[in-house]
Amino acid sequence: MEPILLYNRKTRTLEEEAVFEKDVMEFFYGSRLGFFITELLFKHRWVTELYARLQHGPGSKSKIRKFVESHGVNLDELERPVDSFNTFNEFFIRRLKPSARPIDRDPGSLVSIADCRLSAYPIREDSVYPVKARPFTVARLVGGGEFAAGYAASYAGGLCLIFRLAPVDYHRFGYVDDCEQSPVEAVNGFYRSVHPLSLSRMKAVFTENRREYCVLKTANFGEVIHIDVGATGVGRIVQRHPGGGRFARGEEKGYFEFGGSTVILLLKPGAAKIDDDIAEYSGRGIETIVRYGEKIGGKV
Repeated sequence: MEPILLYNRKTRTLEEEAVFEKDVMEFFYGSRLGFFITELLFKHRWVTELYARLQHGPGSKSKIRKFVESHGVNLDELERPVDSFNTFNEFFIRRLKPSARPIDRDPGSLVSIADCRLSAYPIREDSVYPVKARPFTVARLVGGGEFAAGYAASYAGGLCLIFRLAPVDYHRFGYVDDCEQSPVEAVNGFYRSVHPLSLSRMKAVFTENRREYCVLKTANFGEVIHIDVGATGVGRIVQRHPGGGRFARGEEKGYFEFGGSTVILLLKPGAAKIDDDIAEYSGRGIETIVRYGEKIGGKV
């Protein structure tokens, strides 16, 4: 496996990502046999449900300390003591102290909706062309069909933000701005990995995985499509407000149960400009480490 390089905005340096269960990832996505098994079995819902069930069992608690030590989880940020979690999944969906993730309240700031590895790409004629992954269309992303194609056309020339949450990340995600949210729509699909290694080998993962999306009518960035993408090992995408409503910037929208996953935001032309450092590294195929509530861009 080639090292996964990330840009650290704080230190202004590149660093290598610590891959969760690296040997397993190398086998299933770096060898022909492993890739065959992955496509034959692991992309299906029942495998993810079985794995998720194990993370809910009392025996999974023993994994917490090892995970914390190997990935350098900051225990000072936790809302409750680490020993109070009874299962690994309970720890995985942990809450943080409100002070741990301050939200940039400047109306002109575009903020990150999660702790993640962020990439930003232009939307060209309804298509997005990630540097190290397969291209995908906005229409397919929201389920396909004539309605989706017509609706997606208004995003051509806009901005696609891909927030990849690795297993080590805080797995709750929020609203990008003060907004009115439509009801959440679900699109059934597979549960392929969203790790860079799998994205470089797979078909268009983002348009074939299970996903849930809604439209946000935001106060400062116009109409935004918010898509939550399921993946291998993600037991559930939990929506706090599936029926929609009015919400504030940074308010929690939902969370992923165990596993790494992705949130995608689509913005219309002229709505926002991504910060130069994120744009530069995205163009080189390198994700930028960002935190929930952090400024990542601004109004044009």
